[in-house]
Amino acid sequence: MRVILWFSFIFLLLSTLFVAVGTVWAVSVPAHDIKQELFSIGVADRTTRLYYYDDDLEAQELASDRISGFENALYCKLEEMPKDLQNAFIAIEDKRFYEHGGIDWMRTLSAMRNYVMGGDRSFGGSTITQQLIKNLTGENEKSVARKVGELMRAAQLERQLSKHDILEQYLNIVNLAQGCYGVKTAANAYFSKEPADLTLEECATIAAITNNPTKYDPIRHPETNKKRRDTILSEMLAQDMITPREYRVAVAREVKLNVNEGAMNGRVNSWYADMAVNDVIKALVKQKGYTEAEASRLVYCGGLKIYLPMHREMQQAVEAYYLDRTHFPVHENGEQAQSALMIVDPQNGDILAVAGAIGEKTSNRIQNYATDARRPSGSVIKPLSVYAPALERDLITYATVFDDIPLSFLDNGAPWPRNSPNMYRGLTNVNAALTESVNTVAVSILKRLGNHASYRFLTNELGFTSLSGEADMGAAALALGQQYKGVSLRELVSGYTALCNNGVFENARSYIKVVDSKGEVLLENKQTDRRVLGEDTASIMTLMLRHAVRDGTGKALSLKNSLDVAGKTGTSSHNCDKWFIGYTPELLCGVWYGYEYPKSVADVPGNHALNIFDAVMKEATEIFGVHKRQFETAENVVAARYCKDSGLLLSECCQLDPRGDRSEVGYFKKGTVPHEACHTHVTIDYCGAGGIATPHCAPEGCKKVALLRVTRSFPRQIKVLDAPYSYGGPYLEKGQYLSYNEPYYSNNTETKRYFGIGLDVVPFNHACPVHTLDEFWHRRAGA
Repeated sequence: MRVILWFSFIFLLLSTLFVAVGTVWAVSVPAHDIKQELFSIGVADRTTRLYYYDDDLEAQELASDRISGFENALYCKLEEMPKDLQNAFIAIEDKRFYEHGGIDWMRTLSAMRNYVMGGDRSFGGSTITQQLIKNLTGENEKSVARKVGELMRAAQLERQLSKHDILEQYLNIVNLAQGCYGVKTAANAYFSKEPADLTLEECATIAAITNNPTKYDPIRHPETNKKRRDTILSEMLAQDMITPREYRVAVAREVKLNVNEGAMNGRVNSWYADMAVNDVIKALVKQKGYTEAEASRLVYCGGLKIYLPMHREMQQAVEAYYLDRTHFPVHENGEQAQSALMIVDPQNGDILAVAGAIGEKTSNRIQNYATDARRPSGSVIKPLSVYAPALERDLITYATVFDDIPLSFLDNGAPWPRNSPNMYRGLTNVNAALTESVNTVAVSILKRLGNHASYRFLTNELGFTSLSGEADMGAAALALGQQYKGVSLRELVSGYTALCNNGVFENARSYIKVVDSKGEVLLENKQTDRRVLGEDTASIMTLMLRHAVRDGTGKALSLKNSLDVAGKTGTSSHNCDKWFIGYTPELLCGVWYGYEYPKSVADVPGNHALNIFDAVMKEATEIFGVHKRQFETAENVVAARYCKDSGLLLSECCQLDPRGDRSEVGYFKKGTVPHEACHTHVTIDYCGAGGIATPHCAPEGCKKVALLRVTRSFPRQIKVLDAPYSYGGPYLEKGQYLSYNEPYYSNNTETKRYFGIGLDVVPFNHACPVHTLDEFWHRRAGA
C-alpha cells in the first residue's frame, strides 16, 4: 500500500511540475492570439448572419436564419445581469475567480490527487475560464493531455481578456438545460423574465443547473435543483456575497417557475441556411486548411457574414409547398414518402431555392434529401453519362439507329437489359430512345463511348463525387442508373447545367462569398464557367429532352403548354426512387421522390416527381418572370428530314412501309447530316390474300411493300414491336409448316429459332396463308 501511495505521490508531483512548466511557458513566450484560436470569443455578439440580394441587388439579412453555436442563446451584456446572478455562478463554480490567472492551483492539485488515487476520473477543478474554453471548443476528453492543454490556454486567455469579458462570455453560453444557452435565455424560459428582474433565489436556481443540466433541470427535477440552489446560497453567504437575512429569506422562499415554452424552442433554420453552412464548413476545410471542428466553430461563433444567391420569394414558395403535406400522396400503407427539390439558375449555378424534405423542419442540420441523400438515379442520368458525351464525340447523331432488342440472355433465360414497359421496340433512333428511355440503346451507346470515358465525363467534367470507382464503372451504373451507393439530387442538377447553359457547366452554389468579423473576404465562391460540351451538342440534347417532355415519359407535364420544357424522368430498381430533372429557357429544377428507407412507391400511379415539378415550377416561373418562352437553337445546328428506321435519307422504299410515313425531322451539327439513302427498307411482294407472296401467288394479285432489313434471332420468344415488319431474305419454300404467328422466313433456319413477336396475333410478315405449297398440292390433287 505504501508503494502505491509513494508512486502516486511521484506521479502527482511530476504532473504538477509539468503543468507548472507549461503555464510558465504560456505566460513567458510571446502571446499568440488565443482569441483568434477560439474564433473571436470577445465581448461582441458572434452570431453569423446570412444575406440575400433583393431585386435591386441590395444585400438584405435573413433575420429568420441566424447561425449561432448555441442555437437557443440570447446575448446579454454583463451590466444587464444582476450582481446576485453573477455571484451565484462564481460562488459555486469558481470562488477565487477574481484572484487567479485562469488556473486555480488549489482546486487543480486537489482534482489531480483524486484522479491519481482512483477517485473522480473527470479531473474537475475547472475555473470559469477553463469552462469557457471547454464550452467553446467542445473538447471534453478525459485525459491528462487535454487537461494540460486547457490549463495553458486558460492562462493565455486571461492575458488577453479582462475578467469582465470572460465572465460575460461564460454566462452567455453556459448550458442551462431545456435547450437553453446563456442566462438571458434561461431567465426567459424558466421565469418569463429578463435577467435584471430575477430575485436572489431565482438567480441561484439558474446557477444550480450548470453543474449537471440533466440532473438539476428545475422543470424535470425540482427537488434536486432546490438542494443545489440552497448549497449555492450557503456558499454566497460564506463568501460574504449576501447577508444572513438575505440568505434566510431566499432559502425560505419557494421558487415558482413561470415557464415560457416559446423561449425553450431554439431557432430552426431553413433548408437553405443549413445547406449554406455545410458548404462553408467544407470550403474552410478544403481551401483554408481548417479541421472540421475548427471550421464549425468559426461558422457558429465567428460573427461571419454569408452572402447567398437565394431568391427569397421563390424559397418561401418552395418551403410553403413542401410544408403542406396534402401536396403529397398517401400510399397504400397509410404512409407518406419523402421528397426533395432544388431550383438553380443554370447560367451561373446559383441555387435559388431548395427543400430538403416534406413537412415541418424540426431541427438544424438534419438530413437534407436534396444534398445529403445518395440514391440510384435511374434513367435521369442517361443524358449526362451516355447521350451527351457520345453526341459530343460524334459517335451518335439525333438520328442514329440501334436495334432495341436484348443484348444478352441470363442463365435463367431472362433477357438483359429489360425495358420499362417490359418489351422491345426494334429499330429505334437516338431521339426516340431518349424520349422513351430505352435501356438497350443506352447500353449500346455506352459500348461505343466506353465505360471509362463515360465515368470520367461525370467525375472530371460534371463534378460527380458520389460514384464509387470500379463499382460504378459498369453499364448498370452508367447506362441504367443503378449506382452502388447512388448520387445526390444536387449532383444531378449541377450536371444538367451543362445541357441548359449551352454546354457550360456551373456547379450549383449555395453561397457567393463569406466575410469575416473584421470585414475581410474569407471565402469567395466564383462561378465554375467550365465548358464541357459544344454549344451545338447542348442544343441538340435540349431539343431531344424537349421531345421527351412533349411526347415521351414527361408528357404529363402541363407547364409545357405555356413555355418550352426539356427534361428526363428516372426510376430506380423496384420503383424505389422517382426522379425528374427539367428546365425551361431560364430555370433548372430537380425533384426526387421516395421513402427514407427505400421501398416501392409503385402503388401510386405515375411519377409523382413530375407532379411536384409541374406545380412548383409554375409558381417559380411566375415569381422569376418569364423572359424567354422558347429554347434557342445553336447556329451550328440544322434540321433535316430522315428515315426514322435507318437514320438515313429517305428512299423510295421508305414510302412503301405498311405502317405509313416513316419520315421525321431531326437536328444535326453541320457536317453530320445524313447523306446516304436508306437501305434498311427492302421491297418484297405482298399478296392480296394477306401475307408475304409465295411462288404460288398470282403476280397480278400482289403489291410491293417495304420491310426492315434486320438480322436477329433469340433463344426464346420475346416481344419486339417491329418484328412483324422485319425482312429475312427471299421466301424459301421448304415444305415446312409455319405457325400463324411466325414470320415468313422462320423456315429459313436449320434449327428452331425465335424472331420476336409484335402486339398483333398474326404478324404482317406472315407468309400468304392461301397460296402455300401445301395448299397448291391440295388444289392440284382435287383437280
